[in-house]
Amino acid sequence: MRHLSIIFFIISVFITGGNSYGQKPGRELYIPMNSGSNIKMTPRLDTLENRTEYEFRIRLAPEYKVSQFLFEGGLAIQNDSVLVISATSRKNGGIDTATLRVIVTSVGGSRIWPFQKEFIIKVPEKAYPTIRNPKTNVVMVNDKVVLERNSAYSKDLLIDNHPFMTMYDNATSMNKFEVKQVTVSLMEKEGKQYISKGDTLSTEAIHEIKKIKKPTPVYIRVEGKSGKSTKTVWSRIVVYNE
Repeated sequence: MRHLSIIFFIISVFITGGNSYGQKPGRELYIPMNSGSNIKMTPRLDTLENRTEYEFRIRLAPEYKVSQFLFEGGLAIQNDSVLVISATSRKNGGIDTATLRVIVTSVGGSRIWPFQKEFIIKVPEKAYPTIRNPKTNVVMVNDKVVLERNSAYSKDLLIDNHPFMTMYDNATSMNKFEVKQVTVSLMEKEGKQYISKGDTLSTEAIHEIKKIKKPTPVYIRVEGKSGKSTKTVWSRIVVYNE
């Protein structure tokens, strides 16, 4: 449901031997919409609900026109004399702020008047935050650190306390697979694979990773099973000496 408000743009410019309001030539002057006589917002709406559309009707003196609307912290869409704004705060609960900026010009384009209105945004807390485009086939070390492909990790992560691997279908549902096999291959040891029948790295793999002195590409293959479904995920990472 849209909330209907009215913005009345009442502009009266008096030029007496120079620019009004002490404006210097070539300098933009911002005048808040909720104060002063040049522009008014009726009613005075200062607080918006996040991701809720608010509709405003625009009325401007005949000798002026709106050049641009810019809603910093949200979306602004203008259709003739109607303006629709919607705040898009990324916060999860609490209060945020957003600014609506309006650039008004004379019909002839000789004068520019920028106005602005500050809003307080009420952001409800999400009970169940969702993940956009959730990462699939999530592989983790010790069920704590996600292995991101082509990312760099200290070798300590893969050698301390005989680490184990876990795998999930995606980052939203996090349905766990039973890891049946882990294979490690170092690029510097071409053709050699160190296979473990289970979720832990083999002793041989850990021994080879311990030898790493400079950043080295390492391939880790994790095979997991969930019911009758079996998945195999290869992750290429770079391992470095801390």
